[in-house]
Amino acid sequence: MTFLVYGVIGVVLFVGLVQAHGRLILRRTPPVPHLLALWLLGAAAVFAAVLVGEASRPVVLSALNLAVYLCLGEIYLFFYAAAIGSLSVRIMVKMLELEPLPDALERAIAHYSPAMFFELRIQNLRSQRLLAEAGDRYRLTPKGCRWVRYGVFLKRLLGVGIGG
Repeated sequence: MTFLVYGVIGVVLFVGLVQAHGRLILRRTPPVPHLLALWLLGAAAVFAAVLVGEASRPVVLSALNLAVYLCLGEIYLFFYAAAIGSLSVRIMVKMLELEPLPDALERAIAHYSPAMFFELRIQNLRSQRLLAEAGDRYRLTPKGCRWVRYGVFLKRLLGVGIGG
């Protein structure tokens, strides 16, 4: 299994870089686009390291290690995005903090009101220039329309339905 070592070491370095980037440089949780950039940079590094470091079958081993790296990295990205963005996870963490109290769930829900999350999502869509305010209404920007069309295409292609 030593032929997979580049991909595994690449993921370990990727996770370490994400932690260092967030704690030492940003001093906050890194946004997902930063993670994606580090992940893709790591993929190129893994591929190149195998090409340079392996004498026999470098292209095959590069592709194999790249697949290992991308797969394990995707698992990390999935859990990372769920941990920072999931309302359910946030409510459960708050409940754990309030656990001795009999009304921990009610207090946790009050701390994370639905209106707050809706407003945060609208702000996020606006900051990404996917949504724009026109008077007292919101409308999709051209960029937002492209994202919606792409999302609908992917949902149809994957057979998961068009809804949210």
